[in-house]
Amino acid sequence: MTASREVGFGHDPVLVGREAELESLDAAVATVLSGRSVAVEVCGEAGLGKTRILRELARRAADAGLLVRVGRATQFEQGVPFGLYAEMVEPVGSGPGQPSMPAVVRRMLAEAPEAGVALLLDDVHWADSASLELTEHLIGKPPPVPMLLAVAFRSACPPASLVNAITRLGAAATLIDLPPLDEASLDVLLAGVPRRRRELILRASLGNPLYIQALSRLPDDELDALATMARRRDPVDADCLAGSRRSVLAGLAAEITAQPPPVQRVAHIAAVVGDHTTIDLVGHVAGLPMPVVTAAVDQLGRLGLLNADGGRLRYRHPLMRASAYALTGSAWRFEAHTRTAGYLRGRRASRRLVAHHTERSARHGDETAVATLVDAGVAFAHEAPAEAARWLGTALRIMPDAGPRDQRRAEVAMWYARALGRSGELARSREVLQRLRRAGGPVQTRAETFSVAVARQLGDFAEAAATLGAQLGRGGLDPVEEAKLHVELAAVDAFREEPTSAVHHAQRALELLDDRRSVLVAAARTLRALTTLYLGSATSARDQLAAAVVAVDATSDADLRPYVEIVSPLALVEIQLGNVADAYRHLTRARRILDGLGPSSASPYLLVMESLAHTRAGRLSRAVQAAEQARAAAERVGSTEMGAMAAAVRLRPVLWTAGPAAALAMAGPAAGPGCGGSDPVAGGPRSRAWWRINRVELALARAVAGDWTGGADLLTDPATPQSRHPPVLVARDVVAVVCAVGRGDHATAIEVGERAERQATAAGLPYEIGLARFARAFTAYRMVGPDRAAALAESAAASFAAAGTPLEEALSRHLAGAAHLGAGRHGPAAMALDHAETGYRACGAEWAAAVLAGHRAAGPTRAERPAGDTALTAREQEIAGLATTGLSNKEIAARLFLSPRTVESHLNRVFAKLQVRSRTAMAARLTEGVRGTGPAA
Repeated sequence: MTASREVGFGHDPVLVGREAELESLDAAVATVLSGRSVAVEVCGEAGLGKTRILRELARRAADAGLLVRVGRATQFEQGVPFGLYAEMVEPVGSGPGQPSMPAVVRRMLAEAPEAGVALLLDDVHWADSASLELTEHLIGKPPPVPMLLAVAFRSACPPASLVNAITRLGAAATLIDLPPLDEASLDVLLAGVPRRRRELILRASLGNPLYIQALSRLPDDELDALATMARRRDPVDADCLAGSRRSVLAGLAAEITAQPPPVQRVAHIAAVVGDHTTIDLVGHVAGLPMPVVTAAVDQLGRLGLLNADGGRLRYRHPLMRASAYALTGSAWRFEAHTRTAGYLRGRRASRRLVAHHTERSARHGDETAVATLVDAGVAFAHEAPAEAARWLGTALRIMPDAGPRDQRRAEVAMWYARALGRSGELARSREVLQRLRRAGGPVQTRAETFSVAVARQLGDFAEAAATLGAQLGRGGLDPVEEAKLHVELAAVDAFREEPTSAVHHAQRALELLDDRRSVLVAAARTLRALTTLYLGSATSARDQLAAAVVAVDATSDADLRPYVEIVSPLALVEIQLGNVADAYRHLTRARRILDGLGPSSASPYLLVMESLAHTRAGRLSRAVQAAEQARAAAERVGSTEMGAMAAAVRLRPVLWTAGPAAALAMAGPAAGPGCGGSDPVAGGPRSRAWWRINRVELALARAVAGDWTGGADLLTDPATPQSRHPPVLVARDVVAVVCAVGRGDHATAIEVGERAERQATAAGLPYEIGLARFARAFTAYRMVGPDRAAALAESAAASFAAAGTPLEEALSRHLAGAAHLGAGRHGPAAMALDHAETGYRACGAEWAAAVLAGHRAAGPTRAERPAGDTALTAREQEIAGLATTGLSNKEIAARLFLSPRTVESHLNRVFAKLQVRSRTAMAARLTEGVRGTGPAA
């Protein structure tokens, strides 16, 4: 309901006062017609016309040839899973062999016409968690046709994770924040109404279209009182005003109380039962003859309260429904839900609706209710785990307790623990599992197995290993079950960076399996490849990887689905061995498998790998997006460990796109204690392998920021035994070189740089060889001479080109250009810097490109290096270069994520070192040839 002549203010259905919003809708439709997807976010307080805006968008999208699908959440059905999507797809079962709701929705969208699809979701502030997760999933992985996704919600209660997902779309998102109507709009709406009365209505309603409609029925004296309160607006009257607006809504319900008892009863039932109400259902719950029910429905329609939509009865506005709902008592609602559940159960209605009403009418000892709730909980344990956990918890609460050996209760509790774990309630899940593990019986082994998955998500790898070891120690397992335990132990030991043990368990699993168990063979070979690389043998790891790829590729999607998480370690070893294209191919396959399932506990780790792959391939914006999606997915499943991993992989792409200050600010307390080691910074991965990766990424960001000592401190490795993992060792040494150069420790920089290149060459890793040569070139540039630096930088660029890593290639060209300038070779310098700038722009490395612009602005250089304190630091050179382009301190601060005062301090030091008093003089001195410090490390 909105400010429209469609709702009783005339006969013209054109919206009033929403011209700008309608233009935004047209632009969104045009974007989809051009072949691109777009999201539209419509927000505003209750009654401002969000639903009407969506209705208008639906009309325009349909006229443009888009497939239009509309969903709506409701206030009193927030516990019904996939409520947003239920009415837009054909009913589907939830049992084995039936497609899941996410698969059905995705198929529906994929089968849209070529022009595209418009998916319009209303009142998402009331959406259930399964609907929100599916919507976020569609935003991150849209269908193959262009999609216009529009969501409407109240400003006061936005669905945070969904809003964040839309925000990450950047320019592909449109925000429509509905304002109250102004006086001019009201003049159009209430044409023919005396001006004073129009003014009173505007003041009392505060421009809210719903209240305009309600207030237009009040006499002038009441309007005058409400308008007076609205005009004063002191703190006390603000509360009174809220009360008065509630009384206006109560006036809508008063129309119901003025009706005969049968009409009131039907109105109450329609409010309690919800949007799936039908005339037959109302008749059953009311116990009234059908002619009486039909007459009551017609009367409520004439009052403007109910619409009959496709045989379903709906309140025209959720606030009208809420007002009618408030007229009912809790005991009356309990009985209405009881009768509704019985009616739906007898007609084999969907599990989710029957469970919804059963949950609200369940009595202790009601075996029918127990069976209904358990059936629905088991059916939705994967698709909608939060709702499933609630149903199963209710079933346990009302189920008679037959004592400690009650196997039926134990089975339900096991499903309850699974649903809790999958919904992100990992701590509660672990509590239930611990009780089940102590209870013994057939459920104990399953409880132990799932507790391993929970412990891994929480980063409790020692606990996971102890549980798996205890299961193996009991013996009595068939070969396949024993092999599964060995695969799990290999995975846990890989996270703990216990490669010798992990290789042993992977090998033992392969000895127990035959080729018919292709997915377990694939998992074992994958883990053996990864942990062989951890042992330092890149050559052997390549052989193991080749076998793993064959095994994974030979496994069908159906067989891989329960074990899709193994694609993550497979992609990791592929990335680290330089097979980025294969990694991306396998990750794309895994994502396709998960698309049919909706959100999964496997999603965060896969998204972490996607971010790594994008970073290595120079797709920095996509890397940041995947990392942020990984963090959101980790929060959804309650995995602090996966969230910490996502934060770690986000550091590098943010560093090059937004600068070190932004990277460090986003990281926060991102480096936590290692496995047994002490660390002053909390919050990082608990996995020893990922702890090391995280520390190197943080150290790099600090080094680029000029915090040489802080970066070096992060490279101290208290964990034992020392890592033998070539990619991590080389990366750590490269950052150590940068820090040593920054501190002026020439001997250490040379020694560590040469060691890094020996390690990279021995492992035969082109990317790591490039890193080592870049480090040596940086050392030569700062401490030896430009000729040697240029040669090493060009060699590094060639290695990065061979590895297919364009960002690092651009960094090397940048350094080579600076070295050529230092040697007075302006032609080669310009060519190298041009290549670097092109590479930065292609990768989206805006911050790195800004640094390069600063170095260009410094002009030609001379080979001599100024002595002592006259040398500019990397940050001073960067700021000085930007200042010579005419940027203000404030503009430089915004670009480098610094404060204006910090920029001013740096410039003052530059003035002192160059012995100048103005920017003009500084630019002249730089042009004369004061040498900078080269590209950001």
